[in-house]
Amino acid sequence: MILITGAGGFVGKAVHALLPDAMVPSSRELDLRDQAQVESFIGDTRPQVVVHLAARVGGITANIARPADFLVDNLQIDSHLLAALRRHRPEHLVSMLSTCMYPDRLDDASYPMDESLIEAGPPPPTNAAYAAAKRSLWHGTRALHDQYGVGYTALVPANLYGPGDHFGTADSHFVAAAVHKIESARAGNAKRVEFFGTGRAIRQYVFVEDLARLVETIVRKGPLDETVNVAPRESKTIRELAEATAEAAGYRGQISFEGMGPDGQMLKDVDSSRLRELVPEWDDIETPFAEGIRRTIEAYRADVAAR
Repeated sequence: MILITGAGGFVGKAVHALLPDAMVPSSRELDLRDQAQVESFIGDTRPQVVVHLAARVGGITANIARPADFLVDNLQIDSHLLAALRRHRPEHLVSMLSTCMYPDRLDDASYPMDESLIEAGPPPPTNAAYAAAKRSLWHGTRALHDQYGVGYTALVPANLYGPGDHFGTADSHFVAAAVHKIESARAGNAKRVEFFGTGRAIRQYVFVEDLARLVETIVRKGPLDETVNVAPRESKTIRELAEATAEAAGYRGQISFEGMGPDGQMLKDVDSSRLRELVPEWDDIETPFAEGIRRTIEAYRADVAAR
């Protein structure tokens, strides 16, 4: 039996579509912030595989505004689940982490960063609380393996995008926000779209359906007992991402970065060599950004039309 936590979320819906027989309790059926409820649920169901996707997530603006909420909610969610799995041990725990765990700044020779550098320095201040919770989950996942023999795969994905994202909200990551702003400008015949920051920050984006296919592949293969970055080979500046989104949308107006507001980390790219070695299927799974953003915009337009 497979349990997916957070199956109603952005990643969870994509994973559930590929693992339709999995248990997918709602937050009402399983509130991971309630320790007694988690203990009871895990004890009753005894899942053999746990795909742990549940988390409080958001973009840079949300993380800056609500750091305590991001820290406390995620620590509760993760620690309650880990405590229950300590007593009712699955064969495989797939933990979903984040490249926000990586240090804010390293010397240039360290980029792209490999998994050995996760704790080589403090995380970026804009995401420090969320990063602290994810580092805690990372340690907890490996501790379950070391002490109780629970097989694990710890996935550290770069930023995600794709159909079903949180478009145009305060919790949006950049690509989702860019799709909403650019599509709104195109529909309204606006001549200019303005973004925060300088546009020079480097980012990697993973198509959400690719991550879901990777999770399905790893569940089928069994525990890697490893921590692996999940990222494309290519990195783009924020400006390049915005311009590629505008091109895919057919928007002909001006893309402007005024330099106001936070850029976040200027460098954040990670090395996915370990993933490509352990899961060679990733090379066939990975969707180029131009194709992924086209499909994302199509899904966004369909959703707008439906509403």
